[in-house]
Amino acid sequence: MVQHPSAKAVSFDDLHELYGATQFQDTLADFIAQFNYPSTAGNTLLTHARNTLIPFRSVAIFHKVKFVSNDTESAETVDAIHVWLEQKDARGRIIPPRFDTALVLTQRQDGTDCEFQSYCG
Repeated sequence: MVQHPSAKAVSFDDLHELYGATQFQDTLADFIAQFNYPSTAGNTLLTHARNTLIPFRSVAIFHKVKFVSNDTESAETVDAIHVWLEQKDARGRIIPPRFDTALVLTQRQDGTDCEFQSYCG
């Protein structure tokens, strides 16, 4: 991953308007609840997510993230995800924002596979 973010402090409102991430805050609360209560599921987990206080209103944004191999001798890039903001083409037409989605296999503290998490830029 690059050392510095593409944007240092993007508000949740701008994530919605500029990036098209319409449910970022709710998804972040879901992630935090699942991280804090890994053995909880269903309505109990939903209640924890609804009661999660997010003490900040902006996040750093990376427009490009590279995934490299674990091989220490030749750490080559095996994949990458990208984010493109809304743009206008040469005729002034709006090109909507786009982002790649990454599915990441997470592990429990005991090292067993947990589930796939979907991370959207």
